[in-house]
Amino acid sequence: MFDIDKKRTLMNLNLAIEEGLVDKDIIPILEKINSLKDYYTTSSCIGRIGIMVIPKDKNPKLHSKWLGKWHNYPTFDELKSCLKNEKGYIIFVMNSPILHIACRNIESAKKLLESAIHNGLKASSIKSITNRRVIVEILTTYKVDAPIGEDEIFIDDNYLKFLLDYSIMKLKRARELLFKWADKVVE
Repeated sequence: MFDIDKKRTLMNLNLAIEEGLVDKDIIPILEKINSLKDYYTTSSCIGRIGIMVIPKDKNPKLHSKWLGKWHNYPTFDELKSCLKNEKGYIIFVMNSPILHIACRNIESAKKLLESAIHNGLKASSIKSITNRRVIVEILTTYKVDAPIGEDEIFIDDNYLKFLLDYSIMKLKRARELLFKWADKVVE
């Protein structure tokens, strides 16, 4: 069952890559993981920086929206141009790179997880265990969620620039950890 699921998932991944729906910087890591017989990736993100609005009175999972989102390193002007007064909590966000990896069994999951944690990806964990597979989430501890307004922007340009520079530094470090770990992953 694992091999059938892997084949189907990788076919879908290849289509997504062809359609430009996959962060190009993470593709070498996906290819490496997917080349190993006991693993395949189910989802990934190279990390992102953005500004989002979270409603006060609605389910945030369903009703939050991005005012701006970048998987590269945005400039201050790009970030500033997406700021606008919106109803709700206005949040500056930096999300670390993330990988979800299906593992053939608990032994292969344990090996992958230990490798990630020992290489600085300390927020990594096992997300689910079924008879078909074990899902491991690979993640750093680097994250920024900074409220910058409520119904209007409260911060000045100096603080926004600080948030951006700090987040770029953290995102670069998170990506370095991910690539360093991926170089060491073996069957």
